Amino acid sequence: MDITTESSPDVRSVSELPELHWFSILSISIFALALNFQWAALGTIILPSQVFKMVGDLNKGTALAYVLIPGAFVSLFANPLFGWLSDRTHGRLARWGKRRPYIMVGTLASVIGLAWMATAPSVISLALAYAFTQFVSNAAQAPFHALLPDIVPPKQRGLASGVLGLLVIAGNIGGVLAAGRLLDSSASFSLYRQELWIVYGILIGVLLVFMVVTLFSLREPAVDATPAVQRWKLSRSVVQTIVSTIAACVLLWGLITLWNAWHLTNITISSDVEQVLIEILATLGILRLFDFRPRRDPDFAWVLVTRLVMMLGIYTIQNFLQYYMRDVVRVAHPEQETTNFLIVVSLTSLVSAFAAGWLSDRFGRKRLVYICGSFMAVVGVVFVLTHSLPIVIAAGAIFGLGYGAYQSVDWALVADVLPSSKNYARDMGVWNVALSLSQVMAPILGGPLLDAFAHAGHPVLGYQVLFSMAILYCVIGTVTVRFIRGIRA
Repeated sequence: MDITTESSPDVRSVSELPELHWFSILSISIFALALNFQWAALGTIILPSQVFKMVGDLNKGTALAYVLIPGAFVSLFANPLFGWLSDRTHGRLARWGKRRPYIMVGTLASVIGLAWMATAPSVISLALAYAFTQFVSNAAQAPFHALLPDIVPPKQRGLASGVLGLLVIAGNIGGVLAAGRLLDSSASFSLYRQELWIVYGILIGVLLVFMVVTLFSLREPAVDATPAVQRWKLSRSVVQTIVSTIAACVLLWGLITLWNAWHLTNITISSDVEQVLIEILATLGILRLFDFRPRRDPDFAWVLVTRLVMMLGIYTIQNFLQYYMRDVVRVAHPEQETTNFLIVVSLTSLVSAFAAGWLSDRFGRKRLVYICGSFMAVVGVVFVLTHSLPIVIAAGAIFGLGYGAYQSVDWALVADVLPSSKNYARDMGVWNVALSLSQVMAPILGGPLLDAFAHAGHPVLGYQVLFSMAILYCVIGTVTVRFIRGIRA
């Protein structure tokens, strides 16, 4: 996008950034705990439970995908969009900094979205509320993720990534524990609604408290606060990208519709495959819109690919874990057992997260990714081969070691290869597109697959196929990281 102004942001070279005390890094980064508290509770416990309560057993996978997909698609463009806006903040708003206004407004709007989700009476209403919450939350998340590249010198990035990883895991533990212990879908409807309000109230409280801590701890680099006359102008290339992306998506949809209508072969393209193809095509347009150039920045591109497939493996397991506990392990209270599994995951993640960030500064990021992918793939194998609750819970410990280390190294990996110091928030938003796309693809591919096997009378086989896919994703992630040339092994 082409925007011209009379002033430009004051961007310091990363070599000029002063060293930070660890407590400063902790207090600034602590908003990550609140964000992950929210998303872990929603994605792992609350939404699967709400959807099950609304539609029942046989169609829960498809209904969950219906709720998750619009929100994840919104985040595909919202994250880089708000990052791009944050990078270009001037005038009176800039007196508060480039990041803080977005963090505050996005969080306050998230409170409205969460209240809407708590009162949603149907799957459609819940999907709309979730999409709104994703949009406004990304207004806070994209600028927040750019804070550490803004203020942390390169030699402290492993430490900062380790602290961030610990906070992410602590948020996961807290969110899953709070939601899993309070929600029970087997309760009466009136009691369940009370439990739901309590859980959403806790999410709102945690978001507000830690937002305040981060905002008051943050000292952003100086920004020119004089009013700037901005001429918002869409360049020809931007218009061409938007038009060509929309046209390509419509053309693809039309071709698939004609293919299925004319029955040229015995092969019918399902609506789920159609969704995946259109989502991927739209994502490519969004990436190009925000100046993603793989040939110009190959290392950044490979970091995105690595994150996409690794997170796809994680979300394939996480999104359907509660249903796996219900349908395969056959526990009486799947919300509680899912919580127990994730507590074990989180505790072992704490062991690996901080150590991995520190080790990556000394021995390289790639080795840590190799180890992470291997550990998480092993857990997929366990899920395919056994249905014993004690063994599944024990496998959570192995998964946690890999997951914690990857969360810790992930941020340091991208911080090392960001293309431009003038566009940290935009580029971090582009990086988060990989996360959003994995959130789109995992339910699209997994939900209907599980329902298809359930309707055919083979639910266990459906989960075996699903977790085999998760294994494949993790293996691919350990391969793609090898192509990142600008980071030592």
